[in-house]
Amino acid sequence: MTRSVSRHLRLLLVVLSGAAALLLMLLPLAPAGAQAPAPAPAPAPAQPSVVEVGVTDPAGVLSSGDRVLLRVETERIAFPPQVQRVEYLVFDDGNENLNDTTERFAQAARPDLVSEDREKWAPGTLIVANDTESRRVGIYCGDDVCAALDIFEGRHLDGSMEAMKDPMRRENHAVGLLAGAQAAADPTVLAPESEGMPSWLPWALGGAGAVGAGAIGAGVAASRKKKAATARERYDRVSREYGRVAGELTGLDIRANSLTSPLADDELRSQWADVRDRFLSLDTVMGRIGDLRPESTDAEFREKADDIETAHTTVDQMETAEKNIDQLFRMEQGDADVRRRQLGELHEDMLAAALGTEDERLAAEARALDARADELSRDTQAADFMDRYARLVVDYRLVVEAIRAREMADVEAADDAGDRHAPRLYDRDWRAGYGYNGFVPFYVVSSWHAHDVQAAQAASSTNTSYSNASFSGGGGSSGY
Repeated sequence: MTRSVSRHLRLLLVVLSGAAALLLMLLPLAPAGAQAPAPAPAPAPAQPSVVEVGVTDPAGVLSSGDRVLLRVETERIAFPPQVQRVEYLVFDDGNENLNDTTERFAQAARPDLVSEDREKWAPGTLIVANDTESRRVGIYCGDDVCAALDIFEGRHLDGSMEAMKDPMRRENHAVGLLAGAQAAADPTVLAPESEGMPSWLPWALGGAGAVGAGAIGAGVAASRKKKAATARERYDRVSREYGRVAGELTGLDIRANSLTSPLADDELRSQWADVRDRFLSLDTVMGRIGDLRPESTDAEFREKADDIETAHTTVDQMETAEKNIDQLFRMEQGDADVRRRQLGELHEDMLAAALGTEDERLAAEARALDARADELSRDTQAADFMDRYARLVVDYRLVVEAIRAREMADVEAADDAGDRHAPRLYDRDWRAGYGYNGFVPFYVVSSWHAHDVQAAQAASSTNTSYSNASFSGGGGSSGY
């Protein structure tokens, strides 16, 4: 529209200039006293409103080029005069409600983004946000901006966030943020009705070109540089730790196979064998990346990035398994500090279960088991300590499974063959007893449940609610 108007203005100026020249040529021939009519002044071209642009990146995913892109391209968006500033926010908080994350951040660190009464977003403000951990995008606005752009809620808000999601899925964070601001300014961007092609799809396809090939190229270059830097960092760690672990592997294998408590069951031994065998198979991988040197080019590191990632993951898991085996061995040998520490971890989970269930009988059983754990912590030198600890884990497993079945029916039972299972020996959050007789701690089951609830909400609708009941800012968030 703006281009069309500019074209007509230029044409009008050409015509007026030509007419003025003709009148000047004919002026000597005009009768005395006749005055040539003065040409009408050309209308002054409309001046774009100046929009203040802010970029805040607690997640640390935006490069300096991304920041420049956001500032330059945002200033070119044809916002209505109500929009005085656009603030881009990138979090890695992981909170399932991005509305709360944004509101709490603004109240604590950026009070200029909220109104004077701290109950709405500041007038003249448009906020475009993303949380890289919870994978949610959000668009928020002061009341005047919400009214001017029609994004309090509804199809335009939904469509504007939909325009952000594809770039975000590809980790093009700057492009995704910019797409949200561009879509919010375009009233034709609407989420689809229940059937038919999304009305925002043609805009999205055209908008990709508006961002510019240069912007996309800058994003690709930044991604390639980050990939090379990550590969260098991980290769450095693998080079240091692989040889050390390999030299200690025989002794570690002997210690792992000397565990005698009930907790060292077939499942635990299988997990140790898995990570040990994968470590032994790294000989081939290390051979492929062995020719890399600190002075090798970024291209060479990118070429070997997959092998480096495989080696890094396996070495990291092997180091974790080494520490966990040592903890369990010391626990079996009577180390009082280790025994109390493992019981403390169990206590925290039992307390969470007692507080997290609405079933009073199950809560009472969790508290009774917690009392048994407390009693055992005062008798760390008991000859039957490991047997009593294992019995405690088995009894607590029944309580957690009952809570899951009654209050988290959407969560499927743990299946070691699937994605959901208890933390394993080579996981950082493994503790003594996890996985024993199929035990999955309450915090893991409840996290699965929270994830499933969030996924269902994200699939069904945009979230416009805040946990802070006194806050009623416009806009909302949606998952991708």
